[in-house]
Amino acid sequence: FLMKKTLTSILLGLTLATGTITAQTNFRSIDFNEALKQSQAENKLVFIDFYTDWCGPCRKMSKEVFPQKQVGDYFNAQFVCIKLNAEKEGKELAQKFEVKAYPTFIIADQQGNAKATITGAFPADAFVAKVKNELNPEMTPERMKQRYESGERTPELVDAYAMSFMEQKKMDEGYKIIDDYFNSLSDKQKLAPENLFVFTRYTFDVSDPKCQFWTKNVEKADSKTKEIALAHLQKLYHSATSTYLSGYVFAENKFNEAEYQQLKQDIYSLKLDQKYPFAPVFELIECYAKGDKKAYFEMFKQKKSELDSQDFELILLNVSRLFPNSPELMPEVIKYVRASLPELRGSSIMMLGRVLMNLEKN
Repeated sequence: FLMKKTLTSILLGLTLATGTITAQTNFRSIDFNEALKQSQAENKLVFIDFYTDWCGPCRKMSKEVFPQKQVGDYFNAQFVCIKLNAEKEGKELAQKFEVKAYPTFIIADQQGNAKATITGAFPADAFVAKVKNELNPEMTPERMKQRYESGERTPELVDAYAMSFMEQKKMDEGYKIIDDYFNSLSDKQKLAPENLFVFTRYTFDVSDPKCQFWTKNVEKADSKTKEIALAHLQKLYHSATSTYLSGYVFAENKFNEAEYQQLKQDIYSLKLDQKYPFAPVFELIECYAKGDKKAYFEMFKQKKSELDSQDFELILLNVSRLFPNSPELMPEVIKYVRASLPELRGSSIMMLGRVLMNLEKN
């Protein structure tokens, strides 16, 4: 009961403290009919963001994509933008446009007819590119197929054509297009800014040859391309360390000393540790690998101030996996997790509440 009361208080505090995010994209507080009138007056199309209150990807787009300047610059110039809750004021219109998933974005002409339908969340640059492609007659699925099969291999076509397969859940076909294109390029072409999308949009694992290429060659890219590539490399290498830090690698008996040391060497050779606190992550991983969970728990508490908050939360969320068969240690772990709740994000508090309840049941 005390834990539930604590969680409720924390969540209430978070709710009261949450402010309104001001988006660069200008979503107007008008209905669809008014949007059509304004689109005619301003000679623009209408862009509708159909969302629901419970949709996580909808919130992600609202908080991370639409506030970005390059997104706002494009959408404000091209569209009259409105947001409609598909289960409330926008329900009837959502039915008219046959909206069945969220978020769904409809681009309508000045007479109210749908010109394009886009479903799902995208990174900012990919989303702008997707919208542009949807409005380009040279980028229809049929036309892209014709162009690709005729031998055309521009970066724009390869990106859009591969993505069209991904959106149909035909992942193998999409990745084959990307990998064939990447393998056809010279090293110099692979490092060119126009081909950076192959790495930043279609590379998700450090073992991917595309990642290994950039790991070895990032210093040869121009300064702006290098900066973007290094930011993506940091995400990939952090994701890789997270499989160790969460205990997954150990629980699945997949720990390989040589692979771990190579991962560590790559991070230091890329100097990723200068922008992210990888050092305490490595210390914790290596301590855990020795098998003394008590020593690991003590080190975790000591290293708290050195860890990035997301790594700290990752460990807390995985205490069940990290401390299996540790009845003598679990009461102390539970106590520490509960004491840490007020410092965490709301989403982590909710998940940890369930973790704690399961631990205390057992």
